[in-house]
Amino acid sequence: TFEPKIVPKRQLIITDELEGTILSMYAMGVSTRAMGDYVQQMNAIEISPAEISRITDRVLP
Repeated sequence: TFEPKIVPKRQLIITDELEGTILSMYAMGVSTRAMGDYVQQMNAIEISPAEISRITDRVLP
């Protein structure tokens, strides 16, 4: 079922599945711009390269 949520301005709701997709593309060497384009096309969500970097930085030691 769909549960609507109120999201404050400038805050994204990033699901674990979306993070997993971004991390998979990162592992394949896809650029942050290409990742952002893919997310825009598939999920209709605009995600900045900085947000993608924040996600991918969590896997680095």
